Formats: sequence, structure tokens, C-alpha cells
Amino acid sequence: MSNRAHVVALVAVLLMAVPIGAVAEKPDARGSSDHPVLTRYPGSRIQVYKQVDFDRYPLALGVEKNAPARVQPIEGRVTKIGYVNPSGRSAFEIYRNYEDALRKAGFEKLWSCEAGACGRAMNWNALNGLTASGGPNDIRYLVARAQARDQVVTVAMAVNTTGTTVHIVESKAMDTGLVTASAAELAAGIERDGHMSVYDLHFDPSRAELRPESKASLDEIARLLRERPTLELLVVGHTDATGGLEMNMKLSADRAASVVRALTTDYGIAPARLAAHGAGPLAPVASNRSEQGRAANRRVDLVER
Repeated sequence: MSNRAHVVALVAVLLMAVPIGAVAEKPDARGSSDHPVLTRYPGSRIQVYKQVDFDRYPLALGVEKNAPARVQPIEGRVTKIGYVNPSGRSAFEIYRNYEDALRKAGFEKLWSCEAGACGRAMNWNALNGLTASGGPNDIRYLVARAQARDQVVTVAMAVNTTGTTVHIVESKAMDTGLVTASAAELAAGIERDGHMSVYDLHFDPSRAELRPESKASLDEIARLLRERPTLELLVVGHTDATGGLEMNMKLSADRAASVVRALTTDYGIAPARLAAHGAGPLAPVASNRSEQGRAANRRVDLVER
């Protein structure tokens, strides 16, 4: 069985138990189809469809000040589907059915928000094309992930009163599932949110020394600082929840200090522009119950000061 078929088999039960809604009056968009990983809510029709064999996708795992936050870029085959919801079904009902189906199919929820918790003026479309317009009580957002063999499937979806947008990214499995952010992407994230998470800074378990494969990310951070000579950063280390709190607080601070030391020693960045701090497991972006969640929590944040 192929990896793709294995993933499809994993989630074949999705939305099978959903109550049948009204049949869509208009046909689907030409050339469109449901993704084999995730079927539509019955009665919905496809209005927007786009698929790219390989692309980079900005995955939002939080919301701050009515905008997506804690953005993690992932890459792979990207499918974007926009559905028109059937009449007579609430956004809450449709969202709950997707949420339950993904959970039963073995997906790990990375982050979600409902109603006012998603922000009153959320503009997901500005980030990654997820449409979620509507009043503060209408918006629902969900990110979930499943792994089968050497493939990871990430689902990001937004539901409102009139439509459901589903984005599916099929990636090769990696330690974190994330890719190196460029200096431009780091700058954009810091300008937008005041901070940016970096995942391709690698350390051995329970150690604070940077591994050689961290160089690509260090290059981009140094480029960012050189291109913006007035930018000053707090370099904040984060860990998962494995081990004791005191140990993780020290480990996260030591790792942040290693990053600062590399930038000042190897790249000539002025020490006064950087300050190292550790937050340990105190600010998770995902559940620590799975390896995917723990990997998402192990990161270094660049915070503008």
C-alpha cells in the first residue's frame, strides 16, 4: 500500500456518520473534487479549488490581537478547497462534525478556536487564504495532524455561517515537520506579531549545544539582523514538558544563550542587540501528549524588544 493510500485508509471514516443535509443546488467548481483524506460535510458544494504539488504553507497555531499568530511554515503538496455550506446547518454543527471525525480518525489537534476566541476581526485570508469572515460568534478554526509511515498530513480549516475552507498539506515526515524560515519571512512575522518562532535550531536531547545542521537558520537570523541594523531581539528558548520544570527552565535559557553566542561570535552581531531568556514549557503551542505536539513546543522565539 502506498503512503498516500495508507493515510487515506487511516481517515476513511471521516464524516460518514454526519446527518445528511440538503443536496447542493449548484454543481461543484469545474475540475474540483474532495480530497481523499477528508470528505465534505453532506450537502456542501465546492466553490473554490486549488492544488499545488509542492509549496510552502504558513500554518497558524494561535491568535493574538485579532490576527493569526505563532505561524509555522510547512511544505509539501497543498490542496485548498472552499465549500458552500448547506442551508439549515449552523457553523457550530459543521465544525463539531469535522472535529469529531478527525479525532476518531487518529488526528492530533494542534490548535483550535471558537467564536470570540478567534478574534472579532480575524482576517485569516490575509495569511493563507483561509476564509472565515463573519461575526465573532460565527468563526471556528481547527488545525490537526496525523502521521502514517513517512508522511504527515496537516489539516487547517475555517468554518463560518456560509462556508467551510479546508487546506490539506501532505508532507514528508521530519523531526519537526517544519522548514527553515528565510530572513524575509522572519522579518514579516516579527513585523506582524512582534515575534517569530524558529524550529530549525537543533539540539541533542537535554543538551544546550547547537548541532551543525542549525547553520541554515543561524544564517537567516544573522541576515535579518544585518538587513535591519536597528532591530534588537529577545532570544527565548522553549522546551516540551518532558522532565522537571526547573530542569527545562534552565535548559531553555542555556539553549537561548547558545544561539546568542553563535550569532555574536560566528556572525559578528553586536551583543547589545540580543538577550537570551528561557521559558521552558510555560508557553506551549500544542499538546505535549504526542511527539508532534512536543516537537512543535521545542522552539526558539525571536521577540522584538
